[in-house]
Amino acid sequence: MDFAALIYHRQAFLDGQWWLPLSAQIAHFNSFHALANVAGALLLWNLFRPWLQWQQQVLALTGGVLGVALVVVGDVHCDYYAGASGALYGWAAGGATVLAIRHRRTSSMARWMALALWLGLAMRLLMALWWEASPALWGFPVYQPAHIAGAGGGVVAALCHLFAGTGHSEASQDR
Repeated sequence: MDFAALIYHRQAFLDGQWWLPLSAQIAHFNSFHALANVAGALLLWNLFRPWLQWQQQVLALTGGVLGVALVVVGDVHCDYYAGASGALYGWAAGGATVLAIRHRRTSSMARWMALALWLGLAMRLLMALWWEASPALWGFPVYQPAHIAGAGGGVVAALCHLFAGTGHSEASQDR
């Protein structure tokens, strides 16, 4: 498969390739980039597995994917994008949100884990405002707005799930 054809290129999107903001999130610029994202996904899956249903994890990830897609399409200065890191930020932020709210009364460990994740994400996102990841490290410039949009999308998806009656009641505390 030619993953280069899946990368978001603004002009190709404007020419009708509407799927590129979504497909770009499974394409990567190099193997190191892909392996780093796979490692992040495995870490999140294993971290959340004891606490969250797989559907909740997928929902947080989906919120991240949609957040990234919206920001790359909406930013006229974003000429290209590839990678899953923004979506992974959504998974982490959305998962931490579900973790904190679902287990707010039943587990201090879950609350502390959620707080630690939120603080870690916030620190990383704030660092991005002052320090751009070096192209020498990755071989390409990092599009930081994708991380912020992914985190926001994950939180929005988690809150919609929790407050739409599908995950907020005390009865839904059970797995």
